[in-house]
Amino acid sequence: MDALARSLDVEIFRRDGTGDWIEKRFLGQLLTALDVDCVFDVGANRGQYGGLLRRSGYRGMIVSFEPGIVPFRELEAAGLRDGNWHTFNMALGAEAGTLPLNVMKCDVFSSFKAPSRDEDSSLADDNQVETVIDVPVARIDEKFDEWSKTFGFRRPFLKMDTQGYDLEVLRGAGTRLADFVGLSSEIAVRRLYKDSPAMPDSINAIIDGGFSFVNLMPVHADRVLNPLELNSYAVRNDLVR
Repeated sequence: MDALARSLDVEIFRRDGTGDWIEKRFLGQLLTALDVDCVFDVGANRGQYGGLLRRSGYRGMIVSFEPGIVPFRELEAAGLRDGNWHTFNMALGAEAGTLPLNVMKCDVFSSFKAPSRDEDSSLADDNQVETVIDVPVARIDEKFDEWSKTFGFRRPFLKMDTQGYDLEVLRGAGTRLADFVGLSSEIAVRRLYKDSPAMPDSINAIIDGGFSFVNLMPVHADRVLNPLELNSYAVRNDLVR
């Protein structure tokens, strides 16, 4: 089949069960175009995004941050198997210190924010607090030089999926946000957490940070395909203008 596709100059997309084939193709093209040599994977959970990066064809360094205890075990194992994937059992945010993390029934929804049913309740069964743990939090701008020296990256990319906390990660980047060639943030269309940013606030924060949007992809769509969230991709302004 692959040989036939090449002879016809067409591309075959295999549905591998992850539902990510469109994002996978776009991500591979974007990281190549930006010459990314390190992806900061903030809110890594069990390493799902790292797996997507590898399926996209990206072979550069991944540095993942996950504060949850149980998902970090799988994340750490994935990093060790990979060899160019470093993992930290911690969170990134606007203030360094320790914060209580709400560990949800389905831990992909774990958040520093409390769940809310005001705008959507379709994920209420999974997005409910089972326990609370204290986790370490660091600011990107306070650790950036250390990580740059340790890992030797030149053109990092910032991915954030922190369940209502992405703007705190941006604030913690401070002036070092300009060192990232691009970023990805999960933007809520309908908020699942109390005191989390509305979609216009998230969009404006990224624009004000000096980035231009290049793609928005729906995730967690409901039964009539209305998205709950969008995976956004943005590129630093000087690289697109």
